[in-house]
This record gives sequence, structure tokens and C-alpha cells, in this order.
Amino acid sequence: MRTISVITAVHEGGHHFIRDTYESLREQKLPDDWQWEWCVQEDGTSGIPASSLPSDPRITFGTGLQARIAVTRNHALARATGDLIRTLDADDVLLPGALERDIETLERVSWCVSACVDLHEDGTTAPGPYDPPGGPLEPTRFYHEVQEHRLSVQATTFAAHRRLVLALGGWQALSGAETIALLLAAEAVTAGEFIAEPSVLYRKHPNQTTASNHYWEPTEAATRIDALMQRASALRESGWKWQ
Repeated sequence: MRTISVITAVHEGGHHFIRDTYESLREQKLPDDWQWEWCVQEDGTSGIPASSLPSDPRITFGTGLQARIAVTRNHALARATGDLIRTLDADDVLLPGALERDIETLERVSWCVSACVDLHEDGTTAPGPYDPPGGPLEPTRFYHEVQEHRLSVQATTFAAHRRLVLALGGWQALSGAETIALLLAAEAVTAGEFIAEPSVLYRKHPNQTTASNHYWEPTEAATRIDALMQRASALRESGWKWQ
């Protein structure tokens, strides 16, 4: 059996939807020779988010010093055994066929992102308004979009070959935008694809990290983007390509 490792970071107080996340993962239908594992890592040492997880041998749970989501995801990545990696936030819901489409796409390319549907507190949904067309992506598309202060995808849908993620150093150790950082790093060294069929319900709620005004403090936010753009630029200038 081949494995796709689903990577989820969670913190105490941010775990209230994680059972829904698990149920959506449990209902995924994979090709006959594939299985999933769920590497859940707490940003902290309370152990409380683990109480919301079922007893399932496909789940591993770890704790660690509080260091924000990028470091937390990297700790989960260290436990991953799969050929492929898929990012999944602790408050999001996978849609049917999401992992199967990732697996099929990653037979052709080294990374992919997919469409998502916003899930609002009142239960209504709305598709992403700026999705690119499905299929192969231009090699600088997302780099230029971030330069122009826009991004047409949710980078939290990122999936890739595990060895590529390891070679890139995992999620860049930033206070946010770490999924964008990994997306741009992967784009800099190898081709990817966009899956037009939505893969997640992206839950909108007041307690999500990006809903905080503090998260968007101008100097902090600008520094994050500057750091991830510098890394992507350095990779491009190096000429190194992932085979």
C-alpha cells in the first residue's frame, strides 16, 4: 500500500471543528493501492485537542513548544511516512474525491493546489472567485500574483511529493503565510497543476487565525511576504530544479 500523509496543525481552542475534519477524511475514497494517514500536531503541550480525536490507528498526534503553525506542521511532517503530503487545516472539511484527485494529479507533477468553497457561519457556501483554469500552471503565475498583492488560490489546499517538501525545508518558519511560502518555493523549482474541482470547504469563523486584526498588522504582514518572496527569488536565481 502507498500512503498519502495529511498534515494538520492545531492549537488548544482551535480544535472545536476537528471532529468534522476527521469525518470528512474518513469518508475519502482512495485508489485500491492507497491509504491515508493523518499527522496531527498541537502547537502547544496541553494535549486537549487530542480529546476530540477518535481512536483510529491511522492518526498520530504530537505536541510541542508553542511556535506557530509553520513549525507545528514541520513537526508533523517529521512523522509522515507517505510518498505524498496533503495540507489540511483543523477547521476545514475535505470534499468527496479530494485525495483521490490529488493522487491522480501527483502521478504527473510534483505538486498541486485545488479550488475550495468558502463555508460561512450561517451554513451558506460560496466558490472561490478568482480560481485559475484547471490544468498545468504557468511557472511564475503565483509568484507574480503575490507580487501584485493577490493570490487566486487557497494555498492550504497544497499537496506534493513528500521528498519535494523535505528538500524545500517544509513550511517556512514565519508567523503566517507559510502555506504561500511553500507554494512559491515549489513553483520555483518544478511544474505544478491546479485542480478545478473544489477539494475543501474552507470554514470562515471569527476565531480563525487570519480573522484576527493583529494577524494583519501592516509591518508584520509585509515582513512575512518579503521573507517568502526572498526565498522564492533565491530558488529561482539558483537555477536548481526538482526532478
